[in-house]
Amino acid sequence: METDSGKRYVERQDVRLRVVLDDQVNLNMAATLDMTEEGALIATGVYLEPGTHVSIFPLCDELDANLAELRGEVVRTFEDILVEAYADDRYRMGVRFTLDDRQKQAVRRLIQLHRN
Repeated sequence: METDSGKRYVERQDVRLRVVLDDQVNLNMAATLDMTEEGALIATGVYLEPGTHVSIFPLCDELDANLAELRGEVVRTFEDILVEAYADDRYRMGVRFTLDDRQKQAVRRLIQLHRN
């Protein structure tokens, strides 16, 4: 789907998965809030600057081999003011994936399995 400005738009799906977030310095527990084959919104306890390269490791039983590691880049991070100041999920982070076609197909299957 495209918007009036010609930008590509993929509808976000409500997908809640526990993940491990690797920012090349630390491993942190996190969770997806929504996901597309293009990226995800993640709830996490760490603030990462936009431009930070990350690897995301989904924690689920029916994991496709192509999803062992999802690489991407943080495009935005903001604090959720409705969450307690020291909560494990106080930040929201938008991550744009860098995936090949096989990984995109695997993400689509994962979304179908875990969509709320």
